[in-house]
Amino acid sequence: MEKTPYTIRQLFHRFLQNRCTSEELDRLYQYFEIDENEAVLREIILEELDKDLEEGNEVAQEQHLSLLFDQLNEKIQGAREVPLYKRLLSSRWVQIAATISLVAFLAVASYRYMNPPAPIEKLVKSEADYPQPGSDKAVLTLFNGKQVVLNDAKQDQILKEAGVTVFNAEEGLVVYQVDESVVPGHHDDTQINTISTPRGGQYQIVLTDGTKVWLNASSSLEFPSHFSGDSRKVKLIGEAYFEVAHQASKPFFVQTAESEVEVLGTIFNVMAYPEEKSSQITLLTGSVNINKKSETVRLHPGQQAEITRDRKSIRVLNVDPESIVAWKNGIFLFDGSDLQQVMRQVGRWYNAEVEYQDGVPPVKLTGMVSRKDSLAVLLEILERAGGLDVDVYGNKVMVKRLKQKTMER
Repeated sequence: MEKTPYTIRQLFHRFLQNRCTSEELDRLYQYFEIDENEAVLREIILEELDKDLEEGNEVAQEQHLSLLFDQLNEKIQGAREVPLYKRLLSSRWVQIAATISLVAFLAVASYRYMNPPAPIEKLVKSEADYPQPGSDKAVLTLFNGKQVVLNDAKQDQILKEAGVTVFNAEEGLVVYQVDESVVPGHHDDTQINTISTPRGGQYQIVLTDGTKVWLNASSSLEFPSHFSGDSRKVKLIGEAYFEVAHQASKPFFVQTAESEVEVLGTIFNVMAYPEEKSSQITLLTGSVNINKKSETVRLHPGQQAEITRDRKSIRVLNVDPESIVAWKNGIFLFDGSDLQQVMRQVGRWYNAEVEYQDGVPPVKLTGMVSRKDSLAVLLEILERAGGLDVDVYGNKVMVKRLKQKTMER
């Protein structure tokens, strides 16, 4: 007699027990790859986590979450021979992982929040009272001093003046082009342009050589009107993701306050905010040389160079590059990140000023949240998962650690 197939709920339960066959896993994955089934996924996760928490079995709950995220990470990595960064850009599983992270945070946190001996009284605010998520906006300052405001209004042509054309292309990229027959001194790479994103902004640009650059919030990129000579040089403050157009005879250099990145045609991410303790260069494909004074280090895909101001040498780490570039794909991804680091990211994206009432709580956070979510949603997660009390006054976010008696059950 043929065995009756398991229901989706039964399969998910077997999944949490690590008992699924490869065929059962494929069935489960295929089911949840359909957008319409995401609500079912949320419901099943909540049921399983609530069951653990109601039984007071937080160890089982943590084990289930660990298995869940490990399996999802494996699925995101994929078995097919496709570059990691391309899988991340198109992967439905990144969205599912973010959904699960949000549901899990709220499930665990809601249980703890609903069972404290001393309830916390907070002023209820609408989402409109909170700083809003960032959007596509920037200012392009041309070499002649003219400023062009860039935003998410995708008009075809933004500017055409004195041989300089700025227009929108596919994928939301703004393209900068120079008519070499019109612009005087177009072979002079001292004609420097700057594209800057404010706090609460991000933007993408294609340079004259075809290199694509995605700028994160509160960042700026200086680039010449024309890459002359035997090299291409740009200067970065903040964070950017680069897809460098290959030119074997013209290496591409990214200069920051701490180092210089040298490439030919490569995909990598540079994080060099002045307020961060270190700058980081993370390589996705190809290879890059990191130059710091007299030291040079070569990176390979999956490696990150970390440069701290108080350390003379460059530290090389093996990392998951997808997690580093999650911001580019609309996701906050935290992996044991300290609270202050998380809140700096939050402040830049939501254009909010963060303050701490009694010092910075020693909290580590792990999880994924969409950058499209309102600040109210994100802060609720941080409050409940991190044992924090967060108040918002205009664009100011005040963070404090809950007193121990409030946290005890």
